[in-house]
Amino acid sequence: MEEELAKKAEVLSKLALTEAASGDFSASFKHSQEALELYQKLGDLANVVMAHVNLARLFAGGPLGCGDQVKALKHVEAALDILEPGPDTAEKAFAYQFVAHQHLRTDEPGTALVWAQKAVELFRKLDMFMGTSLGTAQARVGEIDTGIEYQEKNWEPTFQSGNPLAMMVCGHDIILTHTLARNIPRALEWGETIVPEVTKAGAMFLNNVNWTLVLMYTLSGEISKAVEACQMLESHESKPGAGGACWLEGSVSPGFLHFRLGEWDKAGEVLQAALSAHEDSHSATGANACSLTLGSLNLELGNYAKAEELLLRSLQICRKGGNLVFELWVLPVLAELCLRMGQPDKAAEYLDRGFELLKPDRNWYGLPAPMYLAKGMLATARQDWETAADAFGKAIQVNRQYQLPWDEAKTLYERALMYLARGREGDREKAHEDLDEALVIFQRVEAKKDVEKVLGKKEMLST
Repeated sequence: MEEELAKKAEVLSKLALTEAASGDFSASFKHSQEALELYQKLGDLANVVMAHVNLARLFAGGPLGCGDQVKALKHVEAALDILEPGPDTAEKAFAYQFVAHQHLRTDEPGTALVWAQKAVELFRKLDMFMGTSLGTAQARVGEIDTGIEYQEKNWEPTFQSGNPLAMMVCGHDIILTHTLARNIPRALEWGETIVPEVTKAGAMFLNNVNWTLVLMYTLSGEISKAVEACQMLESHESKPGAGGACWLEGSVSPGFLHFRLGEWDKAGEVLQAALSAHEDSHSATGANACSLTLGSLNLELGNYAKAEELLLRSLQICRKGGNLVFELWVLPVLAELCLRMGQPDKAAEYLDRGFELLKPDRNWYGLPAPMYLAKGMLATARQDWETAADAFGKAIQVNRQYQLPWDEAKTLYERALMYLARGREGDREKAHEDLDEALVIFQRVEAKKDVEKVLGKKEMLST
């Protein structure tokens, strides 16, 4: 009887793997669960571990509507409960890494860091090379240089391994970390190194990297490349059996591109669909990125109550899990929202928090630029002209250094408004110069709504 159950469980396990490979995830989930129940009934702990891990992988990598990051975490933790009392093995180390990666997907980099360190220590003890989530977790909690150093050191041995999946994950994480730090020059450099190698591995692997490439190219102002990568994503997602969206911050990239291009209706549609999918899949990291971008869109649309709801949700996720890098994306937008709502003191509180995070002993790359922009806007509202001019100047300098043209143009526009509000001799001419420069940049990066805004301001000034 037990032999028959064991054979049945083995057949179900193999069938589930075949079904997953062919894109039939519903059947794969069903048969994987049946195999797990049989192995549990038999008391076959080794295969119970395997079945939990298989289910964890299905939930972690399943397409939209099937994936569930919390269930994935629960299954790998169940496997680890069995492995933990036993000897130190590669299987246990892989489980540590799996737990670390899942905590990144639930936007808890502080917890991910603990598990990734355990994985690194065990792999080192076993004299095995294996890339982990350590660098990504370190970067998210604000140790950007330390995280980047770990990630970049892993690329060469990962490349030499010839494992396309490992190359894709390692390459994606390197580019995304630089992009989220707004370090576009290095992101572009690594893109030139990584993309050709991942492309050789096949369209499926390149498609996963494309999520981050869209975000990187949008920030860099290379819009034709951003659109091309986005079209590749959309083409892949429309195919039967295609995998789901990226579960990290890069998953916001199509909506972010449409937002920057001024295609606000399309941006809202894409972002809301993505937010709902991430909520259904309990991917807090993806939901965080969507909430920030959708909140930014509602800010521009003048829907301040909705913008505040979304941005505060994003901030809550950041603070709960310790994602300092993404919190530095959220805080300046919240400060701008408060200024639009006539709440300068509240805006100042968000800015104080942001500058408190920007510890001087660490490299923050392009992240201070939006903080300086918001500081300049607050100082303008308070008619503190010296502080405003200094803050806008610093924002422009950082944006130029890290190749962030749209952000530079926005700062030029806001500085022009400051000059007009100050009204000193020569300020009107300075405002015209900033508006002209902003217009050229917005036109180059195809930011339609921003072009209209600048042209409207120039027309008003000419009458």
